[in-house]
Amino acid sequence: MSDVLIFGGQSNMQGQSECRPAAVAATGILEYKYLKNAAIPLCDPAGEDIGEQLLAAHEGHGTLLPAFCRAYRRMCGADVLAVHAAKGATKIADWQRTGQRYKTALQKITGGIRFAEENLAGADRIFYIWLQGESDALAGTSEEEYLCRLKEYREALCEDAGIDVFCIIRVGYFTADGINDVAIMRAQDAAARQEGFLMLTDVAARLSKDARFLNPHAAGHFNNRGLRLLGGIAGRALGRYAARFQKS
Repeated sequence: MSDVLIFGGQSNMQGQSECRPAAVAATGILEYKYLKNAAIPLCDPAGEDIGEQLLAAHEGHGTLLPAFCRAYRRMCGADVLAVHAAKGATKIADWQRTGQRYKTALQKITGGIRFAEENLAGADRIFYIWLQGESDALAGTSEEEYLCRLKEYREALCEDAGIDVFCIIRVGYFTADGINDVAIMRAQDAAARQEGFLMLTDVAARLSKDARFLNPHAAGHFNNRGLRLLGGIAGRALGRYAARFQKS
């Protein structure tokens, strides 16, 4: 059996690093490709373009998925099927159940779960990992609205895809003054205190203030070094959780 790890959100989850990192596949970690209904060893560039609804790593560069999945597997020992379902420059409202982006993402997510069930001896734990909020900070989305929409999004994925836990990598700083970023961070912190959510890390806030971890060609986006660090920290956190997680 394989654990299905679904990666959603906007550009820092889609991947917008400075260049393509070395492609190093790891044993026991696959990526589901919806357009071919196939699984390949996970390495960057992860993801695939499905119209304008979901996009692969920007310009074929890096993502946090390989580092996350390697760390996850080291902690809990499970084989992994990764599903990349992200799109840059999206607000939380763009992921709501009535929209086409949600429908496209759901098709890919359920396709990956079905692939695991039919070809990988089953889908064991199903975790959704979310890294998003920069566009909502730019748009001035309120803490209350963001929290409400995030809860609705989790509920939809639970009902439609059967995810076990909605995991959050808390967003970093993106706007000039940081005030609206903090509102989104507070909303994500509030969500993580509720049943069905899990906060993996808040380290993105620190990394987003450190030029060593940022893409010099795209303000507010992590470089490959930053993505490896962020992915590794978050993956270890979820792996520790998974090691003691019991499906209901």
